[in-house]
Amino acid sequence: MYHFAIVALMALAALKIVDFLCDNIPGAERVRSVLVFVAAIGGAWILDYSLFEGFGVNIRNHAVGVWMTGFMTAGVTIPWRALFGWMTENRATADESLGEHRPLRKAA
Repeated sequence: MYHFAIVALMALAALKIVDFLCDNIPGAERVRSVLVFVAAIGGAWILDYSLFEGFGVNIRNHAVGVWMTGFMTAGVTIPWRALFGWMTENRATADESLGEHRPLRKAA
């Protein structure tokens, strides 16, 4: 269970780093998804962390486990973004992961 928490907190860190970059670098909002993947995979690579080894799953190549952990970390950023959008009024306007949502219009 702790290994899942590590991935969830790595995803939160990657998400907040990307939010910081998008707030301070003009035009970075357009490549938010790419930045999330780079931050998540880069974080797993820097930590040399494999979720598979944490759960005792044997894989042939350690590097593949690290890369897949990075991809899973990038995927866990989507629930974090949805949670922040639900908890606050400050939603990311160009967040591809949640899609573009428009309020319902009154028909009559």
